[in-house]
Amino acid sequence: MIPDTLLSQISLGEDSHRQFKQNITSTDSLAAEMAAFANAEGGIIYIGVADNGTIPGLSSSDVSRINQLISNTASQSIKNPLTVKTENVSIGNDRVVIILTIPKGQDKPYFDRNGVI
Repeated sequence: MIPDTLLSQISLGEDSHRQFKQNITSTDSLAAEMAAFANAEGGIIYIGVADNGTIPGLSSSDVSRINQLISNTASQSIKNPLTVKTENVSIGNDRVVIILTIPKGQDKPYFDRNGVI
């Protein structure tokens, strides 16, 4: 995704298909979001974007950590495991936004590891 397209999508705000997360530190909360999108029509999580639409972005160490967390969450913290797509988009000043795309699930319902749909 090119930065102008990213800005255009963010300017639309959050809705049932698009959510913003400034940072991700909890596997459980990420699993809940991913399962919810998979149980619905799918969606996109923009990581490095605040709820108010500002874009602080992520450092390179955050990007590495979060991409590993996404992979582990999709494969180990959701029943049934999900195949998700990530894209790292540079926003300048050594900052990145991760675009996490969760498809509409083919094997519904999806649960987090606590059994919550």
